[in-house]
Amino acid sequence: MLPTPSLGGLLHSEAINETVPLYSAGPIDSVDFKIFIEDSSGVLAAVPVFEQTFTELDSGTSLVFDSGPLFAQAENLLTNDVDDIVTVYVGPLSTTYNESSFFGLTPDFYGNQLTSIEAHLDTIDIVPLGQILTMHVAQLDFTGTLEIHGQSLPEPGGMLLGISGLLGLLGLCSRQRIHATSR
Repeated sequence: MLPTPSLGGLLHSEAINETVPLYSAGPIDSVDFKIFIEDSSGVLAAVPVFEQTFTELDSGTSLVFDSGPLFAQAENLLTNDVDDIVTVYVGPLSTTYNESSFFGLTPDFYGNQLTSIEAHLDTIDIVPLGQILTMHVAQLDFTGTLEIHGQSLPEPGGMLLGISGLLGLLGLCSRQRIHATSR
């Protein structure tokens, strides 16, 4: 995914800070970074938001997810007023959260239209620690942020009130016009 300018305002920013041990048969020079969103009922397949491999040279990279059918599915899960599941993979380990605990919301971004989901990978440090028998061992220090961009949707009641007020003003104006012409 190529970075594109985000539309809408920043709705939420969540820090991702992980220190993870890495083990491999060969030297370790890259790490997988993945974020999936899935419905809490388990009926729908998990939606991959980000799923890429990075090296230390990728520190400072930003990823933008803002279009396509998978974005529409992710947006639906993040705005459906249900406390769905967010899974963050950094290296071989994953951490699973409910939306409410990950984003600190109750339960999600209901009432908003999402315009983008962005990941900013600030630091990717892979520190070799040596070998244990035939396994290479390293420590991954990963810092970044996950941002949700969007805008509030107007409430239907507010729109109805505005339209009613406008119709009332139009009626008042036409009534005054009729009185002015009948004199």
